[in-house]
Amino acid sequence: MVLQWFERNQEFVAEALQRGERPDMATTMDSGPLDDLVALHDELGVFEILDNLPVGRRRRGIEDRLLLRTLAVLPFLPTASLSGASSLLFRDPAILLHLGWSAVQIRMGDNERHRSPAGRQPESLPCHAETLRAELARIESQAWLTVQRAGVQRLFDKQLLRGTVYAIDGSGLGDGLRLVALVSVSASRPKIVAWRLLEGTASEKGKEAAVTRSLIEQLLESGGKNCLDLLLVDALYADGPLLAWCKYVHGIDVLVPIPKEREIHRDLEQLAAGGLLKFERHSYVRTIQGHKQRRVLELGSQSGLTGWESFLTAARAYGAAQPCLWACLIQPVNPTSPDDRPWTLVSTRTWEHGRDAFQAFRSRWHIENDAYRELKEGWGLEAERWGRNLQVQHARVTLTCLAFNTAQIYLERHGTKLAAKGIRRLRRHYQRHLGTQPTIIFIGRYFAVFPLEELLKLIGLRPYQSRQPYLAPAHPP
Repeated sequence: MVLQWFERNQEFVAEALQRGERPDMATTMDSGPLDDLVALHDELGVFEILDNLPVGRRRRGIEDRLLLRTLAVLPFLPTASLSGASSLLFRDPAILLHLGWSAVQIRMGDNERHRSPAGRQPESLPCHAETLRAELARIESQAWLTVQRAGVQRLFDKQLLRGTVYAIDGSGLGDGLRLVALVSVSASRPKIVAWRLLEGTASEKGKEAAVTRSLIEQLLESGGKNCLDLLLVDALYADGPLLAWCKYVHGIDVLVPIPKEREIHRDLEQLAAGGLLKFERHSYVRTIQGHKQRRVLELGSQSGLTGWESFLTAARAYGAAQPCLWACLIQPVNPTSPDDRPWTLVSTRTWEHGRDAFQAFRSRWHIENDAYRELKEGWGLEAERWGRNLQVQHARVTLTCLAFNTAQIYLERHGTKLAAKGIRRLRRHYQRHLGTQPTIIFIGRYFAVFPLEELLKLIGLRPYQSRQPYLAPAHPP
């Protein structure tokens, strides 16, 4: 395919518009929410990281850099499917220009694939969705782990991850796939700092929670040894050796709910039945399906517990002289549902009051309500995985988690400032060859840039009002 570059010719395009000639393409360089998110994505270094992503097989045609940058933006689109999101993006030439597509590529495409007897179809401009899917299939799953680490490292470098409370939990994505994520829950908006896409539904129990360890190690590498102070983790992803490793190797305290079959839970129930456990009443408001509900609990805590043998054995191996645990028995008062049953919260930290530990553990719900639910319902991560190939699904998860973090940061005050900075930088870049005005008209092999008011004037629709500065004619001397 021979590329034809457009030439800027204001007079030719203006005369063609006055004659009533129809433009081949029109676009603007205006800024909307998607522009802001793309600019912030760029400010956070996502595009630069993808530019260096190794691709297993080189191919002729569209360069990998363009395809990967385009794929990185697709999760921001309201349609979750790969074909649907790409078709929406391909209708927005301004975003494509930001990503590095040339005007020729946008108008004519950049390869000879997916041609029909009638010629290239509109859905193949600038490229077909299958070209994007094929690009993801050429990248090994391990390479996306490198992208993940680099993307989160940029957040730490820019001091966008604050607080030292994190949560770990998993959620199924259907067909034997499970996403396990380590999420920052200190702030009002969670950020995903490490994640793994696992095949199968097997529990980590009995494996010393290897996935949880790898997530914690990755976080400590990125944020430093003092970035994690309290870990909130579901019992499925925690065992005794993990708690001992966190506490006595890294100085990380852990809060974990344990099932009623555990010995510590039975010990607390026996203490409560014998009147040896002091209870305190705690009241708080929770929201269920949009409805607020006041809940009252009886909390009875006890320190110095030694009913978790695997924890004690591992802790002594790490040099702990007298390892023990703190636990709190939580009993609902006037339960309103079958789920309101007594349960126990165990911690490697000794809390002064049970309510303090309970309130700290409530931050874990960020990972379910504000992270996994958003990823599934808002970002379509479970329903639309972009393909059956596991490599493609790894790519989909990584690009979506990076986009999720960018959106969370954008909704914060300092994120809005970063996005504005990115937009200004993009405008300075495009002013060099597109001028300062936003409206760009392509006719034939020429293009021109017009103020919106001048464009309307050329087609015979002069506006009554204008946002351009009004200069009164000078009075004669």
